[in-house]
Amino acid sequence: GFKCFRLSISWPRIYPQGDELEPNEEGLEYYDHIFDECLKYGIEPIVTLSHFEMPLYLAKKYGGWRNRQLITFFERYAITCFKRYSKKVKYWILLNQINSLGGWGEFASLGMVEDGYEDWESAKYQATHHQFVACAKATKLAHEIDAGMQIGMMLGDDALYPATCRPEDVFAN
Repeated sequence: GFKCFRLSISWPRIYPQGDELEPNEEGLEYYDHIFDECLKYGIEPIVTLSHFEMPLYLAKKYGGWRNRQLITFFERYAITCFKRYSKKVKYWILLNQINSLGGWGEFASLGMVEDGYEDWESAKYQATHHQFVACAKATKLAHEIDAGMQIGMMLGDDALYPATCRPEDVFAN
């Protein structure tokens, strides 16, 4: 009775280092089989392009999303996926929980560790800006490839409550 299936494409499966010019064909074929199987049973794939799994090489060599070059690498990855799967996938989520800048999400979502940054807060927000630019470019390219593609984001939503209703507790929360 399933009508849809949300899954994520592993960026390192398609571009193992992340900065290659050519994708890994075996990785692309892996997802061809998954999408074909879903469609065979009338299951609509809902696909996330990046779910906290950027190639580790990009984090180590380039410093993750803090480096503007990741925009180009993400664009290449997105275009590869959009072109390859445009006849199989209509619904795309570009980045999982792009709003995950809390205490746990920096490395997972940004590919960055706090050590080595003089101004950690600024570095995180610069990295997030690069993610937004990459997603805007990817959305434009997706619609050029197939105007019917539906592009969105997945936001993280945690149920958190302040200790009291005092303004300082609400702000801390």
